[in-house]
Amino acid sequence: MKDILTTAKAAEILGVSIRTAQLWVESGQLPSWKTPGGHRRIPRQAVMDLVEHNTPEQYLPLSARAIILAGEGRAPDWRTHGLKGSGLLLDVTEDALEARKWLSFTCPMLVLIENATSGNNRKLLAELQADQRFRQTIIISSVENTENTENTEEAVNPIGHDRLQLPLYPDVAATSAAILKHLTASAKKRAAPTGYPLPWNERVRLEAVRQSGLVGSGPEASFDNLVNLAAFATRSPVAMFTLVTQTEQWFKSRTGFEGASTPREWAFCNKTLYENDLTVIEDLTKDPHFSTNPALSEPFGFRFYAGAPVRDPLGFALGSVCVIDKIPRSLSQPERDALSTTADAASNLIRLRALEREIERHREI
Repeated sequence: MKDILTTAKAAEILGVSIRTAQLWVESGQLPSWKTPGGHRRIPRQAVMDLVEHNTPEQYLPLSARAIILAGEGRAPDWRTHGLKGSGLLLDVTEDALEARKWLSFTCPMLVLIENATSGNNRKLLAELQADQRFRQTIIISSVENTENTENTEEAVNPIGHDRLQLPLYPDVAATSAAILKHLTASAKKRAAPTGYPLPWNERVRLEAVRQSGLVGSGPEASFDNLVNLAAFATRSPVAMFTLVTQTEQWFKSRTGFEGASTPREWAFCNKTLYENDLTVIEDLTKDPHFSTNPALSEPFGFRFYAGAPVRDPLGFALGSVCVIDKIPRSLSQPERDALSTTADAASNLIRLRALEREIERHREI
């Protein structure tokens, strides 16, 4: 078994702590699998590739995360307001040491450091700005608002490539809105207009869909079982596992629906991608985004939709596990939990597929 390493041996070869190696394994940066006894095993070739190339970007591919180092007492508000429409998963802390730990095993698309002129926060900001691992990461520093104004119209001030600064406003919601306004304005300059909202990270998300290799792939019982479970758990006549590309919504698995795909303009999952969370639309005819959607007319006659994101190993939403009905209705909390859990299970299957491809690639080297 010389081609297979324990986590401890991999850490020794890489020259990092066992805990760091474990974090890389847990985040999917270092491919691994579990033995029947629950022990992690790592392909030697994967470790040697890191040693050979020894470049930070090999360790830390860009992930669909935002790390928020919040000012004192502001973390709960950040968890509530988040960065809706960014397509990012948020990790929020008020502890610079905890933020540094997260940054040791993931390269987020965005980092926000509030109170950036004080103590450990200032030190972390300087380290990030000098570290080439984060050259693709948007780094936003927030400093005390000396003008004492709530005006965020011109709040974000570019201070370099992907380096921004804004005042520390007392209202987290206003701060979040200022950041999102800047991000979406930049994204709109690069994208053609659509009739539906796009998450800020849409360009990178589409690349993640392509790299998943799922679009156009054959039927798989594991995904079919999850879709059938979603339909059963929510008492829905239609359920799907969708993958959303630039032009279409393609169904990796489906029950209660005959077509293999629809134009993207028809996709209720556009809203799930934008919300980046479980999304429930109790009556589609009352939602202005979908009231004229062709899927509301015969022969479909859809009225209800609920979907939860399905993610790749780096957190990018590829599509959703969704359920549809022909009558307006709601979901109970247990049904919501079941739908979210089913989507998480599909995400875990995708992570397993990615790991298997990585192991096979190393075997061929």
